[in-house]
Amino acid sequence: TSKYYMTISLNVLNHMGLNLYSNTPAVLSEVIANSWDADATRVDIDFDTKKKTITVIDNGNGMTQEDVNSKYLYVGYQKRPKPDLANQELLTNLDRKPMGRKGIGKLSLFSIANKIEVSTRVPQGTTEAFIMDAHKLRKAIDSEDPSAVRNYEPEPIDTPDFEPENGGTRIHISDLKKLKLNQSTITALRQRIARRFSIIGATNQFTVNVNGQPIALSDRNYFHKARFIFQYNVDHSNQCPNLQKDENGNTIGVLPRAFTFNKDGTSPKDGPFEIRGWIGIARHSNDLDGDAHTGGENLNKITLVVRGKLAQEDILQEFRLGGMFTKYVFGEIEADFLDVDDLDDIATSGRQRISEDDERYTSLKKFIDGELRAIWRETNSLKEDAGIRHALESNPYIKEWYDAMRPANMKQFARKIFGDIDKAGIDESHRQDAYANGVMLFEHLKMGHAMDLLNDIDVTSIDRFLGFLNDVDAIEAEQYRQIVEKRLVVIQKLRDAVGEDVKERVLQQYIFDHLFLLDPGWERATEYEDIEKRMERMLTSEQEKLRIDIQYTKYRRVAAAHVIVELKRRSASVNKPDLEKQVRRYIDALSAEVNKGNTESRALPIQAVCVVGKLPKGWDNERTRQRDEESLRLYGIRVITYDELIENAYMSYRKFLDASASVGDLRNLIEQIREFNPTEN
Repeated sequence: TSKYYMTISLNVLNHMGLNLYSNTPAVLSEVIANSWDADATRVDIDFDTKKKTITVIDNGNGMTQEDVNSKYLYVGYQKRPKPDLANQELLTNLDRKPMGRKGIGKLSLFSIANKIEVSTRVPQGTTEAFIMDAHKLRKAIDSEDPSAVRNYEPEPIDTPDFEPENGGTRIHISDLKKLKLNQSTITALRQRIARRFSIIGATNQFTVNVNGQPIALSDRNYFHKARFIFQYNVDHSNQCPNLQKDENGNTIGVLPRAFTFNKDGTSPKDGPFEIRGWIGIARHSNDLDGDAHTGGENLNKITLVVRGKLAQEDILQEFRLGGMFTKYVFGEIEADFLDVDDLDDIATSGRQRISEDDERYTSLKKFIDGELRAIWRETNSLKEDAGIRHALESNPYIKEWYDAMRPANMKQFARKIFGDIDKAGIDESHRQDAYANGVMLFEHLKMGHAMDLLNDIDVTSIDRFLGFLNDVDAIEAEQYRQIVEKRLVVIQKLRDAVGEDVKERVLQQYIFDHLFLLDPGWERATEYEDIEKRMERMLTSEQEKLRIDIQYTKYRRVAAAHVIVELKRRSASVNKPDLEKQVRRYIDALSAEVNKGNTESRALPIQAVCVVGKLPKGWDNERTRQRDEESLRLYGIRVITYDELIENAYMSYRKFLDASASVGDLRNLIEQIREFNPTEN
């Protein structure tokens, strides 16, 4: 009779519910939420893998025929009208805060199935039963019949075997769309349901069973991934078996936080906004990747829960803190102040996100942003302590190196290196390699007097740090290049010595502590000092027996050999038979001493190098020299002149430097660190 009127087509259902929900856990969450609102204390979800059906039964209040038509089938029924008084809340008979609000949740079932059978009864009432068929509903939507604009009439069905004594509701879901029911998907759905609710369990008198087994907090199957857990008015530490411990075995990974805050995100003790929940830090970033163990769900997120039910899948993506820190974060925040009866509903139509421009939500984001930054700082400090402790405990060679470090204040830089390795979350199978590279990096920077610049390698750029550590070849090449440069300084000093006497004195000064002059693979190894002193006493005794005048004869133990170095006077004349006889006496005596030692020492060869001023007699003939050298080599004896030694060493190391004139980005980076002046920048 009105001149103007508004028409609502059934087609709006396509937008409001039929295709609104994207996953099965979200759909089942709506059914469970309705059971909560109906004061159910038990919900049974049964997955039938043979019949490919899902059945949900609760012992809630149930519905009369009038309730079915005026509430359940009333799309958009306002379940929570605004109260007359501010701060007044609608509560159920069990003093629960209802989860539902918009009245479209029942439509979500059509996202996963085409047939929905509903059976329900109130206590001491009669059972109401009907079926909703998505095919018929869509046919009505597409119909040109004007009556289809306003009405869809579900078909009554015979009362099934459902007679709850005190009332309740049964929803049977069949003709599933894409969902493939098997044991794997059932396990995953169980986990996902457990993660979408904070009210399941005896504490809230709300048991949810999946195929007869009650869902528990442990079914979330992620608390074991927490190395640290920061908690807001809850305590889930008993669910976290892998929390960080100190050197005495005491748990230090549980860290309570303030749980009230102001509109600006600051945290006074009596702020107007209050939350519950937790933020966990995993040991490794890939611990949170979606896989079979997590039900295929990526756990690297912070879910937002309102009135006990997930309201937003992930709030963590709202924050851009830089670096890799957020890759270790997961958690759950409950914020009931986002859904208050006397204020506007800030949930989106699908009830899977919160409207981002609401003042309550922006206040929450400010608070969480501040918390993440504080957690970042505290976690870094804890990881640094744990990193050096883990390194020292897991590898005795690192502990020996660390304990012997001088001066002691250099240890703070070593702590940072091992702390950053820990922050990087390197798995145990690669941890020792990382430690070895870390020691190399430390020594490399210490040699360049750039240790105080380690602070520039920030954990926020941990990918740069990892790249630095992992480029082992470049680090070794750069470090060896610096060693070669220093060796060339020594060799150049020998080359530049004008007088023969000067060369002799300089060589005497350097050769015994710089065996690289004789062989690039020979390094001075200080851990053998006691052995060397004992062997040198033995050589001196042999010299006295031989009654010969020798300038210097020394023993050196290197990693791969026992070495005798004999330095003849430059003016001394020698011949091959006498030299061979003398040195073989040394070798035989040394061999006798070595055989008294351990297996490792006995297995090493004995080599002797004679440095002479003049070549042995007859060696000016090339064939004679080759013959004598081959004969001496059979006994591990080598003869070389002062000048040959210097020139050979110079050419060898010069060739290396020329071949490695550029070692890429690492050398450039090291040079930048050397040249960096904090006071000028």
